[in-house]
Amino acid sequence: MNKKVLIVGGVAGGASAAARLRRLDENLDIIMFEKGQYISFANCGLPYYIGERIKEREKLLVQTPEAMKERFNIDVRVNSEVVSIDSKNKKVTVYSKDKGEYNENYDYLILSPGASPLKPPIEGINRQKNIYIKNCTRYR
Repeated sequence: MNKKVLIVGGVAGGASAAARLRRLDENLDIIMFEKGQYISFANCGLPYYIGERIKEREKLLVQTPEAMKERFNIDVRVNSEVVSIDSKNKKVTVYSKDKGEYNENYDYLILSPGASPLKPPIEGINRQKNIYIKNCTRYR
């Protein structure tokens, strides 16, 4: 029976880990969960998107779930959030907008959920019109 790897997070770290694992072992069952609707987007391009030098959000998308399945045979589940981890029994609970709540067992677990923007403690920062953005779905 194939070993199963679950990856929590489908942007830079999670998508890179999934692709690398597939290159190392063609027999792994790899499932990647992303709570948003997009995976593997170019975070470094967000300032250009906000500044409207990049007009279309789709130009920030590096991979799609369909492309990851076709190219790497990775089961990508978007709009799916891992809400709890039971490391003793090696299972996670997932909440999917499409399927509701369910459990998924694993042999290995990779956590790459990303981070939230930090508002630095700078005097007067609240007087400015600042935008704090995590990904390409939070703007426009």
